Amino acid sequence: MSTTIDKESLLKLVDSIIDKDDQVKIATLSDELTISQVVKFFERQGRSFTKTMIQNYVRVGVLPPPVDKRYYTKNHLVLLTLIDNLKTIYSLEEIKTVLGPIRNNTDIFEDDIIETTDIYKNYLEMRKSALGRWKESLPALFDKVGELLAEDGVTESEKNTATAFMIALTVMAETIAMKDVVTEIINQYIE
Repeated sequence: MSTTIDKESLLKLVDSIIDKDDQVKIATLSDELTISQVVKFFERQGRSFTKTMIQNYVRVGVLPPPVDKRYYTKNHLVLLTLIDNLKTIYSLEEIKTVLGPIRNNTDIFEDDIIETTDIYKNYLEMRKSALGRWKESLPALFDKVGELLAEDGVTESEKNTATAFMIALTVMAETIAMKDVVTEIINQYIE
């Protein structure tokens, strides 16, 4: 059963995403975890990692190798969380390319231009800010979708489904447009 879509319900939806605490909870962990402990840690955080995934991230160079070939640190956990967020849209190669310039030696964290925890903190802050800007534009988007549906002759009984579709399609178009911008930034300024 579908719910009626309106400005208020969309604003609440965006607020719930903005308020979502997406930070990895690492404060109480020891600084040396085995890969099995890392997998279990993320399971408790509601994230799905496998040993193979983590080993692949190390193999392709997006994640530094474990300390003494066995132990993962808090920095590894933070970077894994960031990778997990970014890989929903970007390839590992794109993530590696974007992270490359700030990671002087990809095998260690100590010489990074920006500390891993700061990168992640900044990412979360910018994500929240982007969602806030999108939330501000939402009423105008909702009105524009209403106008387009009226022009298209969408009936009142089909309006809810068509509105949800158009909002989702618009967000998808925005995501693709932003991915195109990222690709150009990579091509012109990073590679």
